[in-house]
Amino acid sequence: MRIPKPRSVLDVSHQYYIELLHKALQKAADGRPLPDILPVAEMEQGRAVRELQKGQLIDLFWMGTDRDKEQQLRAIRIPLERGLMGFRMLTIQRSQSEKFNQISSLQQLHKLTACQGLSWPDTKILQHAGLKVLTSPVYENLFKQVNAGRCDYFPRGLHEGQTELRERAAIYPDLVRYPNLMLHYPFAIYFFTGKQNEALAQWIERGLEMMIADGELLAHMQQHPLTAHVFPLSQFRMLHWLELSNPGLSPDTDTRDRRYWFVPVDFKASKLDKNLPAVQPQR
Repeated sequence: MRIPKPRSVLDVSHQYYIELLHKALQKAADGRPLPDILPVAEMEQGRAVRELQKGQLIDLFWMGTDRDKEQQLRAIRIPLERGLMGFRMLTIQRSQSEKFNQISSLQQLHKLTACQGLSWPDTKILQHAGLKVLTSPVYENLFKQVNAGRCDYFPRGLHEGQTELRERAAIYPDLVRYPNLMLHYPFAIYFFTGKQNEALAQWIERGLEMMIADGELLAHMQQHPLTAHVFPLSQFRMLHWLELSNPGLSPDTDTRDRRYWFVPVDFKASKLDKNLPAVQPQR
């Protein structure tokens, strides 16, 4: 089974999804031999969609979902991190912390500029909310842009920012995760195959459903280095967040189904309704 290579040598998320994929295949194998998982080429999401449609270079990839992808590809519509990707904390320059302490509304955030990937669905979500966005097709360049002040903040999934900054501490010692504010919108990472690969999609889908039923998917999250540090979720009870809509989300997506999704109440957080307390940034 061919998949894209990691986005950079510092991409800490790749192994999380490979291990989850292997577990799902193993869970529903029913005596079938497990395919080898082969990273073959580095590519951004736009190209990955095209390659999955052709079915010549890659067979599967995990990406943030939207209506377009679900129409063009075979989506395995099970959130691989229970929607954690939609809870976004902000990577910023340490020296800009006071500026962010003054943010008490989405309107105030409009004055600042976010960094995002060129083909990421998140880019359209932020733009739909009226936020300014600077894009790049290269993942690693997004850290360079916020470090250089070309943008003010880089929203990262709740489980991503801390690990990413630790991996890049020597390169970008002045980047920190801002601890007071969280953006939230319903969003998920799915496995995608080409529509011509229905048998593989059904195999993975059944395996993931079995993992949810016996608690193995949640256990994977609680134990994997990428996501383990977000548990218990109650550690985020003091966070406030700004709620954004996701216009690209399929109407068939039930984000209230707690078999598949975390919801804001799981974090015991409260919506942003007052000035934020000053807290020191975290690495």
